[in-house]
Amino acid sequence: MKYKIFLLVILLILIAYINADAQEHFGLFTTFNPSAETIAFGNESGTAYIWGNNPLNSWSNPALLAYSSGLSWGWSHDPWLEGFVDGIYMNSSYVSYANQNFGLLLPMLNASTDWGTTLDYGETEIYNAEGHLIGHYRSREISTRFGIGCKILKTILKNRLSNLSDKMEISLGYDLRYIVSNIPPMILKTSPPDGTGFMHGIGFLGHIRPLQFIPNVNHAIKMDITAGLYKMNVTKNDLSCFDYTYPLLYGTRGGFAAKLSYGFLGDKLQGFMPFYGMKNNVSICFIYDTAKYETRSSTWGQGFEFGLFETLFLRWGNYHNASEQERNTFGVGVKLNFSSIHFEYNYATFSIGSLDTTERKDDLMISVDLMKVLGKK
Repeated sequence: MKYKIFLLVILLILIAYINADAQEHFGLFTTFNPSAETIAFGNESGTAYIWGNNPLNSWSNPALLAYSSGLSWGWSHDPWLEGFVDGIYMNSSYVSYANQNFGLLLPMLNASTDWGTTLDYGETEIYNAEGHLIGHYRSREISTRFGIGCKILKTILKNRLSNLSDKMEISLGYDLRYIVSNIPPMILKTSPPDGTGFMHGIGFLGHIRPLQFIPNVNHAIKMDITAGLYKMNVTKNDLSCFDYTYPLLYGTRGGFAAKLSYGFLGDKLQGFMPFYGMKNNVSICFIYDTAKYETRSSTWGQGFEFGLFETLFLRWGNYHNASEQERNTFGVGVKLNFSSIHFEYNYATFSIGSLDTTERKDDLMISVDLMKVLGKK
């Protein structure tokens, strides 16, 4: 298509307009949340949300991996800027293994046949100054991410502070991203080569259960309060392409969350739940996150989650960008819990920056409790 390269240029202008202060840095796509579960809390939120088991959630903070369990696979395939440009997708696929104390994240093959996360612009035609077709190439950006998370009190300091580990916890995380892109900010007469670079990130997470400090408290009521911080590209690495280098995006995400749950039936009536795997509680969760990349103005988002039986979830929130514009987000989630296998589906709607469009995102998660599976044999 003769005008597809023109549409790509328009797309890049739109993305640059979304974050005007970030134009001098490359790798903006690494700030796009691949998780439909946490993006519903206000677009960027999720830095301190420890209650999901989807590997995609760790994009917000690798320290979240310490709260995962079993062998989990998360996958998403979403249209991007739908209504403006057709045929552009954001695809992600990751697997994690964790035991609720220590977690490891590895990339998997996504719908674009790349490893990890891909912002796929599709096939593009290149024309010279005279308007003659000189070739085709597939335009895409890839972030192949590895991560690790660990609880400090329950692992490293468990012998000294074992009495506190049920009441509070501190977790650390680290992730490594290998960035590949063939749309660097340069003009070429042939197909653009791949620019490559690495990004290092460090995450922190604090967790406290305040009701655990109160003796004789009603155990049907549970409260968790968390706070998280993530430093992206802490070493401020560059993207390299031939003899050129371009600075990769760096920044900080932070936030807190609070969840209150109530087991209204009691353990003795658990077997009378209408469907197998449902939990006998309801919950309400509040999440707040903020992000600041390079020297541009901060953005922030907040949201709520209402959970029923740990099976059905309703999520909503709003997002505020640097231009003081407010955008609403919405999401739903369904979790099916069996003895050793868990399925999860999440759907969310949100907007990108100042663009007057509604984006859709959904993801799938399958988790297997290997300890239960191996214990049955």
